[in-house]
Amino acid sequence: MLTILLATVTSVSLFLNGAEIRQTETLSLQKGQNEIRVEGLSPKLNIPSIQLTLGGGTVITSSQFITDYLSSSGMEKDSLEKEFQKRQEELKQQQALKTTLTTSLVLLQEGVQASVSSDKVSTATIDANLMYYKNKSAAFQHQLAQAEQAIEDANLAIQRLKKQISEQSTKSKNRCGVLLLTVSSPKTQKQELLIKYYTTAAAWNMQYDVNIDKIGQPARLVKKAFITQTTGIDWKQVRLTLSTAQPSTNNHVPELSPWYLRIQEPVAKPRRSANVAMAKMAEPMADMAMVYEEEVVAESNTAASVITTTQTDLSLEYRIDVPYDVQGNGKEQIIALGEEQLTEMDYVYQVVPKYNTDVFLVARIRNWTRLNLLDGLASVHYNGTFFGQTYLTASSTDENISLTLGSDPAIQVKREQAKEFTSSKTLGNSREQTYAWQTTVRNTKSEPVRLVLKDQYPVSANKDIRVTLSNKTTQGADNDTEKGYLTYTLDIQQSQAQTLYLEYTVKSPSDKTIR
Repeated sequence: MLTILLATVTSVSLFLNGAEIRQTETLSLQKGQNEIRVEGLSPKLNIPSIQLTLGGGTVITSSQFITDYLSSSGMEKDSLEKEFQKRQEELKQQQALKTTLTTSLVLLQEGVQASVSSDKVSTATIDANLMYYKNKSAAFQHQLAQAEQAIEDANLAIQRLKKQISEQSTKSKNRCGVLLLTVSSPKTQKQELLIKYYTTAAAWNMQYDVNIDKIGQPARLVKKAFITQTTGIDWKQVRLTLSTAQPSTNNHVPELSPWYLRIQEPVAKPRRSANVAMAKMAEPMADMAMVYEEEVVAESNTAASVITTTQTDLSLEYRIDVPYDVQGNGKEQIIALGEEQLTEMDYVYQVVPKYNTDVFLVARIRNWTRLNLLDGLASVHYNGTFFGQTYLTASSTDENISLTLGSDPAIQVKREQAKEFTSSKTLGNSREQTYAWQTTVRNTKSEPVRLVLKDQYPVSANKDIRVTLSNKTTQGADNDTEKGYLTYTLDIQQSQAQTLYLEYTVKSPSDKTIR
């Protein structure tokens, strides 16, 4: 006898790419051989990763995984079809009852008419027959009205069930994973079957909210997990563990092979027609990337008290102690993983006027590697206002990272070429060109600011080109001579301005064009 069961997803370990799914089902086993069909598994599982656990002295003598296009919704479809057949039978019964009642009314009316039309019938008999007709007809009419209402209800139910069966038939085209088992049991008993397997059709990534209430005060870093899964099955009320591990189904240490150098002989390439060339160019177009419609599910405000963070040898794990629903259609589910206080922070204004005269407020986080974060997108909020997004490169070896909070129009920067000091002249075979720039910074804020201003002069990549920085250039900059970067750290008082001057000379052969 074949037993059909629907396995329940109980817990999931979700990796940055992939997931280990655990499903359970209680088996009612008879003594001897038992044929079991377990439905509801992901059709996208990795077959070699399947692990089965069953106690009670049982032995799984055979197992086979198949992909079924009907069973995922077959049980529900069967139930709908049974209800449909039941309603159809009710409709037939009510239609037959209506026919019987209608015929009975006609016969009753004809019988009474015949009885009262005879001259030999007494008035008392006619009155009795009319009273009988009245009472009997009323009962028939009442039953007939009930039958007509039942027929209307049955027709409505049948139409609704037809629609549901049609929708379920469409759903049933989705693939479903099925496990076929043969289990040998030493006795009649109930045992829980645990199924574990790995699938690549799920992933999660970390994103952040950086909340800064006031400059100079600690910021709050809110960690959020964005979860997606397209396993083909919904995870309902499951226990989730988010892991930073990246398991692979093809794990092996690479090996080296000898690397031989040979003389490359020139090979004449055959000429190709234009049509062949165009065909080769079009080949990559054959594998167009699929486009998925994305929908973000509302964020779940998980309290930090129900999240347990564990550092293992290979990964960081977040175990969430409340059950979650995660749909299998690729929609993003957001789970808050708690927050960190960023106490080691500096704030500084920065500007690169050569490219942009906007002054940006930048928050620098010191010693941030202690937070044990992942790379991820960060949304920056300052004083409750969204200031944009940046990317946290947690894998960086730098001890400090910077977050751009936005531009401040209260600090005004103007950079212009000082034309009266810009010149060009030729001396023999050489040409000298002098360039001069003037940058003015004005602080219109009601408080002093510290501003880091970065400027640039060219550096030579050729021995025939010489670049000389003039003594007129404003002193006090950190000068990176290899790259030509000048970095000024300016303390500008409220309602005051500072002017910086940059002048350099480029000497090159007069018959050469430089760029």
